[in-house]
Amino acid sequence: MHQACGCKQDAASVTGLVQAGRPVMVEVYLLRPGPGGGLAYRRAHGHLGVGETPDEAALRIGQVVPGAPVRPAAVHSTSWRHLADGTVVLTYAVAPDPDPLAAAHPVTTTDLVHGPAADRPSPLRVDYEQVAVHAARHLALVIDTSPLVRLALSADPELCQALDALPRTVAGQLSLA
Repeated sequence: MHQACGCKQDAASVTGLVQAGRPVMVEVYLLRPGPGGGLAYRRAHGHLGVGETPDEAALRIGQVVPGAPVRPAAVHSTSWRHLADGTVVLTYAVAPDPDPLAAAHPVTTTDLVHGPAADRPSPLRVDYEQVAVHAARHLALVIDTSPLVRLALSADPELCQALDALPRTVAGQLSLA
């Protein structure tokens, strides 16, 4: 079942053991330009259907409809985590949001959360805005490395500008030296 959710809610503890046979949830962060040149997002989620690929589920859950007036230019898998009950959560960024009139939440931080130690990378708590920021920062990096995604998103210069302003360190510091 598809559900749109609000922000600033606890996305559940990411601690716990993944068990075989547990469900797979696909969550989609629908990105758009936000107030003051920033970003805004909506979150939608649902379970992976039988015989459905995660990409297909992301399109379904994000309500991406062929022939709709606004069609996302980019759909990209950005991360995964698991919930305390063992559910595996696959996260996707969809940009631009195919429903730009639906209520969305402004992104108020670009900071990422980290695990408590170098050998424990999963944060103890994650809220939806933090996942949205991670997805947006990941998409910003993909724009830098994929001419196809850069070209596809160029039709929305406001969104490109907001993504271009994000740091490119997705899950730690990247070093090219």
